[in-house]
Amino acid sequence: MSKVFYKALGKRETWPDLSWANPAALTYDDVLLIPQNSAVISRASVDTSVQFGPYKLEKPIIVAPMDTISGEKMIRKLAQLGAIGILPRGDLKERATMCEIFTEENIPCVYAVGLKNGMEEATLLREKGAEMILVDVAHGGMEKMKMLAHDIKKRLGVHVIAGNIVSYEQAKDYKKYEIDWARVGVGPGGLCITRLVAGTGFSQLSAVFETTSADIPVIADGGIKSPGHFAKAIAAGAKMVMIGSLFAGTDETPGKVVKGFKVARGQASAEYMKDNGVETGEFRTAEGVSIEVPAKGPVENVINDLMGGLRSAMTYAGAQSLEDFQKRAEFALVSESGREESKPWLKTSK
Repeated sequence: MSKVFYKALGKRETWPDLSWANPAALTYDDVLLIPQNSAVISRASVDTSVQFGPYKLEKPIIVAPMDTISGEKMIRKLAQLGAIGILPRGDLKERATMCEIFTEENIPCVYAVGLKNGMEEATLLREKGAEMILVDVAHGGMEKMKMLAHDIKKRLGVHVIAGNIVSYEQAKDYKKYEIDWARVGVGPGGLCITRLVAGTGFSQLSAVFETTSADIPVIADGGIKSPGHFAKAIAAGAKMVMIGSLFAGTDETPGKVVKGFKVARGQASAEYMKDNGVETGEFRTAEGVSIEVPAKGPVENVINDLMGGLRSAMTYAGAQSLEDFQKRAEFALVSESGREESKPWLKTSK
């Protein structure tokens, strides 16, 4: 994957050896992708497919395992569009039934389990046909979590995703535990307040650079506010990008539209914890929020925007495939005024 930064007049540096920036402090908004000389002329000709565990996907997109974002409708629609869904944690019997249905209908899906009773849940889901399990834990560096992920992989013969993590050392540890995919990102999500509550996190672009340097497949989770961010995450080395907040309010998300709005909430929000019997107090506080978002129509529209941006970025880089894109991409740091210059500035006279 590319970690090349362009300076000027043909001179380049490679992250983390940047002479003019803190390599641990980079977000998607801190960089731009540099246009390259190119023989690729058509957005339609680039190949955006990716092998994700047992599944060959047309699009490197996976939904976040949030109960107001992903459910049966979302999972079915993402499969139809060439992406993939995750069935969030919840009632085990209901999830097992859904897993059996998805398996019979050949609908690709990842199944989330928690730390408590994770092996029991994964075993039942595997019996119903699950091929890919996510150990869904906010602090992916916990030894107990890594041991659980390893045991699920070895005992059940499934592909395992674990996380969340942010650093090179954590990613190297995941390789030691033979974890297949690392979910990367602490605090950048649109419904997450971990950085405000716990003062803990890591700038997301740097987190992708860090973890992919350990040569483990990475799912970039959080911080995606635009198609440009999506393209930068892929260019930085992520093989998949997890989308949560951008999907909020779409037709396929769980819940009803009330007066033009739908509820979206983080899995660490006070509302989610209350509904799932998790007590807050001195030893645990909310690290997510719950909001109402305007209903925004089909999720396909959001995915089309993301993929349109990625395809455009690939042609600017002269890349025919995602792997080629990651080899050819070059970044440049931008100033605050440079970020302002990137925005449309001509305003209507009305």
